[in-house]
Amino acid sequence: MAAAFLRLIGLVVSGYIIFHPRWMRRKLLPWLSAAIVNVLFPLYYISRYGISWDDAFSRGAHWMPLFFVMCVVTIYLQYLLVLWLLKHTRIFSSLQEENKSEFILLFAIHNVGYVPLPILEAIAPEPILIFLFTYVMAYQLIFWSFAVNIIKRVPGEPLQMRFRLTIPFVGIASGIVLAATGLYDHIPRIIASPVEQYSRFAMDGIMIVLGGILAGVPHESLTRHREFGPFLLVRQVLYPLVVLLAMLSLRLLFGGPSLLPGEPMTMADTWRWMQLFLVIEAAVPPATNIMIAIQNYGRPEQLPYSGSGIILSYLGAAVTLPLFVVLGYYL
Repeated sequence: MAAAFLRLIGLVVSGYIIFHPRWMRRKLLPWLSAAIVNVLFPLYYISRYGISWDDAFSRGAHWMPLFFVMCVVTIYLQYLLVLWLLKHTRIFSSLQEENKSEFILLFAIHNVGYVPLPILEAIAPEPILIFLFTYVMAYQLIFWSFAVNIIKRVPGEPLQMRFRLTIPFVGIASGIVLAATGLYDHIPRIIASPVEQYSRFAMDGIMIVLGGILAGVPHESLTRHREFGPFLLVRQVLYPLVVLLAMLSLRLLFGGPSLLPGEPMTMADTWRWMQLFLVIEAAVPPATNIMIAIQNYGRPEQLPYSGSGIILSYLGAAVTLPLFVVLGYYL
């Protein structure tokens, strides 16, 4: 798990160094970001689903749609929660209208894969990683359609959950259709093999692009927005705590008195690994894809604000996430 985190950090730092010169961010970064999002991303999703679909289906076909629905419900509930907090409380009273879209996305769209994957890989039963496949699939479909529409919202306009067709969404949908129907297996290897090989650079490349975007975030922006203080408290402490307490209650109600089990987790411990999975997904910081999508679909002035939120959230998660991982696993 540590090695995976260090690798991701190394890629982001590399991007920060490469694109630290302003002319590099202005001339090369938009081109590289667009190439990854509009070319490598669709190819990656098509090849990844084609390779993984049969394995995921064989390891737990009944879990795949459930994890898909869980992701949809989780993101939608987080979206409704932040709208309710903004409308009925004064917790985020310092939030300016021009930053509302980015703030909502930071609250509602969590990092479903990059951060949870290495954690679950280290401590959870292996089939859960296969089930995560459909959870991430649902996230990608939501993000590259509805979330992009929020990014493109003009300040002052009503906030609406509208579908927006994007190239990454087309790639994801195509990958699902090709994999589910078995058509992917009929693609000639002379085509599929290089696509599978080179599309893997999409994930590394996007981390480098993220580092380049963060290089353009003014340092003073990190302390300018006071709403990020209560954001960290509510989104990365209170919210995962509520999820943990809810799962503990459900375990006691349906799974019997199994708190503090004291033995390694197995697939037979359904309530335990479901608790671990949902607590981790609740405690992770916002999705780094928010920055990538803003780079490609948003306005330049949105980047400093969202970048500040990302940086502060990940610094906060360095403290809170390990705590909730331990609580989710051992309770």
